[in-house]
Amino acid sequence: MPHSDAIPASRPLNDQHARARAAFVARLKPGAHLLNGQCGTGEDLCWLRAEGYVVTACDAVLADAKVASQQSGQAVRVCPLPRMHSVLPYDGIWLSRPLDSDAATLAPLLQQLATLLKAGAPICFPLLPSSEMSHDQQLHHLQQLVTTSGIALQLAPIETVSTNTPQSANQNASQYVMLLRGDHPAP
Repeated sequence: MPHSDAIPASRPLNDQHARARAAFVARLKPGAHLLNGQCGTGEDLCWLRAEGYVVTACDAVLADAKVASQQSGQAVRVCPLPRMHSVLPYDGIWLSRPLDSDAATLAPLLQQLATLLKAGAPICFPLLPSSEMSHDQQLHHLQQLVTTSGIALQLAPIETVSTNTPQSANQNASQYVMLLRGDHPAP
């Protein structure tokens, strides 16, 4: 008998996201109010709700938002991430899909997301796989973008996937990045 909040058997909790998830929730208080942006069909939304968090979710694709709503049992906003607004800041933001790595769109989006966070709150998202840059180079590039753009975010460490995992397990593995909202208010 299926349960709407259950993680599908093909994606157990000790999957490729486990370390990023653990690092993210370690920075949260029980019952924290989170934004699950770009939530897709709701796997991460169900996981966050099952962990006891209050979650606001959004996705720009109507069909995905409908599936996520059905899977999670809650309404999912149909809204592109750049248009997401909230009266009260979130305790954290978990993005289920990578952000566009183009600096012209990434910098304003990160600036906008920073305004949605409480001071010290985390934002966590997967990086787009790159054949041109290593994970460390991507992190360095992101840090430079955040610093030069004056965005109120700073990189936080996430333990990377172990190198002794089977090659097949790493082919589709996502590398995550976590940023923390600075203590100073956003402009």
